[in-house]
Amino acid sequence: MIEKIGQVQLELKWYPGQDFYSDGAVEEEMLEIARNYREDQWNRVIAERKSWPVLYHFSHVRENIVSWLPFTGRENVLEIGAGCGAVTGALCKKAGKVTCIELSKRRSEINAWRHRDRKNLKILVGNFQEIEKNLTEKYDYITLIGVFEYGEAYIDSATPYVDFLKTIASHLKPDGKIILAIENRFGLKYWAGCTEDHFGALFEGLEGYRHSRGVKTFTQKELNKLLKDAGGLIGEYYYPFPDYKFPVQIFSDERLPQKGELNRTEFNYDRLRLSLFEESAVFDSLGENDLFPQFSNSFLVIIGRDNKERADKILYSKFSNERAEEFSVYTQIGRNGEGHWVRRHPSSIQARPHAKRLLEIQKRLKEAYEKEGFFLNACKESEDGSCAELEYLEGQTLEEILDGLLEEKKIEALEEKLFWYLDKIRSLHSKQEFTMSEEFARVFGNPALPDQLRCAEVSNVDLVAGNLIINQTGNHIVDYEWTFFFPVPANYLLYRILHYYIYSDQKRLCLEEKGLFEKAGITDAELCAYEEMERSFQRYILGEHIPMRNLYTEISPGKVDAKQYYQQISREKQGKLQVFWGKERNFSEEASAYYPFAAGKNEITITLPEEASYIRIDPGEEAIICRILGLTCLDDGKTFEISTNGICLGNGTYAFLEDPQIYAGPFDRGKKHFLVELEKNTDKEGRKVLFEFAQKKQQESIRQREEIHRLRQELESSKRLIREMENTKVWKMYRRVKKQ
Repeated sequence: MIEKIGQVQLELKWYPGQDFYSDGAVEEEMLEIARNYREDQWNRVIAERKSWPVLYHFSHVRENIVSWLPFTGRENVLEIGAGCGAVTGALCKKAGKVTCIELSKRRSEINAWRHRDRKNLKILVGNFQEIEKNLTEKYDYITLIGVFEYGEAYIDSATPYVDFLKTIASHLKPDGKIILAIENRFGLKYWAGCTEDHFGALFEGLEGYRHSRGVKTFTQKELNKLLKDAGGLIGEYYYPFPDYKFPVQIFSDERLPQKGELNRTEFNYDRLRLSLFEESAVFDSLGENDLFPQFSNSFLVIIGRDNKERADKILYSKFSNERAEEFSVYTQIGRNGEGHWVRRHPSSIQARPHAKRLLEIQKRLKEAYEKEGFFLNACKESEDGSCAELEYLEGQTLEEILDGLLEEKKIEALEEKLFWYLDKIRSLHSKQEFTMSEEFARVFGNPALPDQLRCAEVSNVDLVAGNLIINQTGNHIVDYEWTFFFPVPANYLLYRILHYYIYSDQKRLCLEEKGLFEKAGITDAELCAYEEMERSFQRYILGEHIPMRNLYTEISPGKVDAKQYYQQISREKQGKLQVFWGKERNFSEEASAYYPFAAGKNEITITLPEEASYIRIDPGEEAIICRILGLTCLDDGKTFEISTNGICLGNGTYAFLEDPQIYAGPFDRGKKHFLVELEKNTDKEGRKVLFEFAQKKQQESIRQREEIHRLRQELESSKRLIREMENTKVWKMYRRVKKQ
């Protein structure tokens, strides 16, 4: 039985007569959207509905996972588990023929309606195992986008995932490929507090799916074993970021993320998440230790029977398609027999003039930039005229260099390097006095700018630190896409350099207090004007398009910042004193209690359980100066000696440089009531002096211990030498002679 929706065929021969899974009423809403709205209207619908399912199924960003692949337009593609067609459209645009397999008729109808004008699309509705037996064609590509993890549902066997791969591979042409996209069970986002995608439980995948069944994701090692067991299949790994669902960058083993490149963490549109640590900083650490592939949030694996490479291999793709259609592009890095290449592709016909505009910009900027010691990344039109080709450059970006100095806490050196760049850009773009034009207003609005601002005739406004590569051959501007052939104030360019360096990554927020804008000569009034200009500029880039990032607060349940929560609780505990007790000096949170602990003198009465013999008193968790006036048993008036992990400053005063702890005991059995007298020092200047004294005393103590250790080693060495001498023939002869 065949139904037709527009140009699309739905083959219902294997449909069991009912849908065995559904997301409920939202599927009716999605069918209504697919019927009543065209592709160029979906973005507006997403913004209006503010719904996670609508975003997930209709966002064009979903297509990025396959749209970069080097199709020729002649390929025969099988899409398994096509769902509502989130990536079907991209496959139809790039391939010669697309066949979908989908169990749900309702989802197949949504897919067909949204792609009803595609003559090269056919949808087979029914169970994969039934349909697969009747497939007669061989395919260039078979896709498993968010499907392989459900292998147990697709294949009824003892080894469903291995058998799934074997079955799929049997339908490939000799040089055909499987395109598999799946979450990484060890993805960093799960360690950082995101819930497991399929079950919504914290750490479920990390803990090996101990509490759930039916869906399973894998680590890279586990995937490789499955490929091997499936007949020695070979996988070529790519790493979509932030994940395969909404990728904006796709890395490979030959082009891994550079330092500071991964700074996006707002991708939990579906569920509440914890935020346990700063992911961008951890990604940097993983990259430095060659561990990024193991902790990538997702994998995209191109699987084949051999490891024969294409002559022209893509190593990296970056999508800039959350923009107005005429500015939507994507950039790729690859290599061939002649070396590496960089290509800037238009995402649509409307964007072709923008992509090719780089050629004209290069001509207008080249001479002026070279006079200041900057080289524009060389650009030319590709042989087929489809895109712009740029020179491939290696080296460190200024952003990487600055981040390195920040990590080493070399703030003065960071400022020096940053202001070297700012001064150069100011010089380049201060050739004449600024006058606002109609073209300027169309892009940047009508901000209240001060008089006598300087500018240049041609304005490259995107000179951010990540767009400057520094290597042995010089300083190279690698991206000059946003250049305008009219004047823009030089200080606005400096503002953008500073703004996007400081605020695009949490780890740089410490630079806020350094007054960098003021040091760059940007007044508060200018700052307000430039912020207004930037908002207008972003609106110009976006046009009518509403990017996902703008919908985060309206769709996402948000984040719970665990670090902030911990700091809040920690601050609250600073006003409390915690007492632990036990039979031995083994203490636990369960056997403890809190008491108020204020500034100045504190007299705290403690009641202990009958069996307690020892106590530990913790006056807070941070460094503190504290005077211990006494510890007295109220049952018999006996006073007790104490020991601490602090540094004694005399007269019962101790400096605790970290996690203060005071110990006492053992106590006689039955003694339960104690009076603790402590004095908490809150004088800032006095504490500063005492801490400095304590640190010196601690360093002196360390030096003394090291000296004692050295002297002991020397003594032991001397003793060993003497023993060795006593065992020599000469020494034994000497002793005999001496006795005589």
